[in-house]
Amino acid sequence: MKKNKRNILAFLIFIGLLVLWIFMFKYINPQAIVAKLGATNGYNILFLLGMIGGASTFTAPSYFIALTTLSIGGLNPFLLGLAGGLGITIGDTIIFFIGLSAGKKAPDKFKERVQKLEKRLEKKPKWVVNLILYSYIGFTPLPNEIATISMGLIGHKKRIILFILLLGNITSGILGSILIRYGVNLFNI
Repeated sequence: MKKNKRNILAFLIFIGLLVLWIFMFKYINPQAIVAKLGATNGYNILFLLGMIGGASTFTAPSYFIALTTLSIGGLNPFLLGLAGGLGITIGDTIIFFIGLSAGKKAPDKFKERVQKLEKRLEKKPKWVVNLILYSYIGFTPLPNEIATISMGLIGHKKRIILFILLLGNITSGILGSILIRYGVNLFNI
């Protein structure tokens, strides 16, 4: 029961911080935040939030809020994508290896599904599988754990998964920051 109370408290704190962040933007513009932080600190903060956000699906919104703020604040979208992508990859890698060890102890029904996926993917060339994995990570807002842990459980090479994870996270960060910056300018928000 104590663990449940801690989870509820952590969730309420997260919601409170999110509401505080939203109200802060009503009175302080992102350029002022970036000016106060400084560019270098902005990239470092995004890197750290990426590591935390990559370690859990529930903490990922903090990364996207920071990416939005720093992008609108005028920081370089390519450096934001690189800093955030590296951070998310570190967090995702930790979850990836935890998920692999947990997946080996999964129920038989789950293992059957993984075997079906493995049989389907064996029929496809490796480059197609890698391209699909990169596209999922780099171009969708969905959690990376779904794809990476599944690929690890079916025996896809870990080095390739981690490389694609890094490349996809950097791509996602760059695209996200570019779309945010130019979207805001385009719509005069």
